[in-house]
Amino acid sequence: MLSKLKELRRLTNAAKQQGVSMQRRLRLYWMSMVLAVFAALILVLSFAGVFSDPAQKLSDALAIQQQNTVAALSEQLSGLTAQCVALSKTLSKEVSNTLIEHGAVFDDLSDNQSLIAEVEEALYGPLHATLRASDCSGVLVLLDATTNTGLERSQESRMGLYLRYSDLNRTGSANQHLTYFRGASEIARRQQVQMHNRWNLEFDTTCLPGYDNFMDTPVDRLADGGIWSERTHLKDTWEDVLLLYVPVLDGDGGVCGLCGVELSELYFRLSYPPIVSNYGGMVTVLAPLNGNELLLDRAMLGDSMGLRLEPKGTLRFKEGTYYNTYSSGTERYIGLHQIPRCALVSGRDLAVVTLLPESSYDKLSASSRTAWIVGSLAFLLCMLTLARYLSRRFVRPITQSIKAIQESPTGKQRSGISEIDELLAFIQSKADQQQIGDELPPNIEAFFSEFTCRVEQLTPMERTVLQYYIDGCEIGEIAQRAFISINTAKKHNTNINRKLGVSTREELTLYIDLFRRCGRLEQITYHI
Repeated sequence: MLSKLKELRRLTNAAKQQGVSMQRRLRLYWMSMVLAVFAALILVLSFAGVFSDPAQKLSDALAIQQQNTVAALSEQLSGLTAQCVALSKTLSKEVSNTLIEHGAVFDDLSDNQSLIAEVEEALYGPLHATLRASDCSGVLVLLDATTNTGLERSQESRMGLYLRYSDLNRTGSANQHLTYFRGASEIARRQQVQMHNRWNLEFDTTCLPGYDNFMDTPVDRLADGGIWSERTHLKDTWEDVLLLYVPVLDGDGGVCGLCGVELSELYFRLSYPPIVSNYGGMVTVLAPLNGNELLLDRAMLGDSMGLRLEPKGTLRFKEGTYYNTYSSGTERYIGLHQIPRCALVSGRDLAVVTLLPESSYDKLSASSRTAWIVGSLAFLLCMLTLARYLSRRFVRPITQSIKAIQESPTGKQRSGISEIDELLAFIQSKADQQQIGDELPPNIEAFFSEFTCRVEQLTPMERTVLQYYIDGCEIGEIAQRAFISINTAKKHNTNINRKLGVSTREELTLYIDLFRRCGRLEQITYHI
């Protein structure tokens, strides 16, 4: 490449002395060479991955999706909390009214199965209405009383109602299949609700994370009392759920129970399908934070679209410039996470996470880099081809003119170079008149004089080599006659071309032939 640039510079200097038309041709050649160098630079940068790294675009896509997911989840969680606060107030009134009707107080509920049934009957309507109006998979109410305090584990058994959807197929449907999971069975029969196949009369409070602490915590404002569990297994079923607790207050303002909603694993998965992007499927995760780890075994996962992401173990994360990296030890992900305003019974922070398999991003990066490399190679080849074509177009007229003069001195061929065509026209006009005089046009005479002066500036050895060229010798024969090496002959040849302002052997031969045909050969002849 460097040798081509040097040659190009030498040709340009010669063109400045030859005329405007030659300069224009060489300018095109220069442009094509510059483009070729530019294409080569792009190719190098593409191999280095400068242009093909989509990290910034990926960061923007993750940020947009993360923002949308956080907004959707925050709206859902805060909406459910608000609905449960309203439900708690309604349930407190229903409990108080029912107890007043029967001339009883809250402490009279335990061991009074008929009164418990009356209370639960009164609570069914508000509970059912809340379930139908809420973005959840279940709703529950638990009161701090039991039907039989004489049982062995009566302190862990509490009365209440639990309504759930089963056989979920999509969210937001008004025709979900309702089942009766906890509560008096006669209520289910009267309401014509199917009993859950794992129905039980009362709640087992050991299966409600943080229940004891929740019941012992005084509440000043219901709106501040809402709190979520981490992922927990629903007893006697194959399902895992998130539960929201909101206190239910008695007439004195004390906590006498809780109400809340359920988000089942299936419901969450249906609510948050994978987001298809240019980088692969993005998965939504709602997980507790423990330092720099996400607790997957206590998290809810959106639809992972076949990815190997399961609610097991942890994901250790590391923050980066554009995004975070998450690793389970065997699988790696990239993404972002954000902590919404949401309290957990464990006291941990709850993170909303958008994840993307690192392998998907790597494939896209490799594909993008390959496209850059292929495009750069194609562009480079096109520029080199153009440079070759333009250079041939520049040299061809000279070689054609030499051949035309040799074969037909009286021909009318044109070289396409104004200076050569003018000289050929002059020779042709003299040939038509059967004479070529000593007088030439002023510009042609100046051309011969300038070329003769350049010849006279050659060293004796260079004049000798030039004379051998005039005699028609090739480079190998010149070396033998002059008793010098081929390399030395080539060096003299380079110096001759530079001093005479020519670029090729064909151009030098053309000038020698012109001197010969115009009878001026003696001006450049060197007598050895």
